[in-house]
Amino acid sequence: MNLLQNWWQTLVSVFFTQNCAVCGTETDSGVFCPKCRSKNLRLTPMLGLKQLNGALMGYKYDGALKDMLHKLKFEAESKYLEPLAQEAGYLAGAFSAVDFDMVVSVPTDAQRRKQRGFDIPEAIFKNALAVRGMWQPNVLERVKPTAPQYGLTPGERRTNVSGCFKAARSVSGKNILLVDDILTTGATLEEAAKTLKHAGAKSVYALTLCGSLENFED
Repeated sequence: MNLLQNWWQTLVSVFFTQNCAVCGTETDSGVFCPKCRSKNLRLTPMLGLKQLNGALMGYKYDGALKDMLHKLKFEAESKYLEPLAQEAGYLAGAFSAVDFDMVVSVPTDAQRRKQRGFDIPEAIFKNALAVRGMWQPNVLERVKPTAPQYGLTPGERRTNVSGCFKAARSVSGKNILLVDDILTTGATLEEAAKTLKHAGAKSVYALTLCGSLENFED
């Protein structure tokens, strides 16, 4: 098996090279080269979110990450899943805060998941954070359809996701890490955290691949 894995990795490195989305330098994996990753990785605390015990974003939601996630969400361009998942791996390696009992992704609307064929937060974070806690699929469920949050005002976003989740499994007394691809205003993460806490979760922290930093600046 190791020989087969080494052969496949060599084949991929020869025929499917990746280039940094910022400087164009050839890189082994992810969206960025090590130098640009170090420069752009923020792990910025997002303050003012009442339902969350803490929230961190990895990168600012702009440039290549914004383009890739937009194409994933609205054009189902699945080729971007792998580099984004690799980037989440680097992010997970840099993240440490609490010993979590569960790692839970924010579930996508069922209709959009069916159309895309995948759930973006789960696909990006599942392998990256499996070692950081207990990955628990299907802890959260969407119980009503929601419109895409893109283009909505902060108030409209909160109304859109109000009551859209339920805890489908026991979370009583658990410390939970909630993961998502984007933190824009925090409305979805706040609603998810509220649902988990109403179901008995002890604490809920959030980690997102990227976020709109300007929404949390004074």
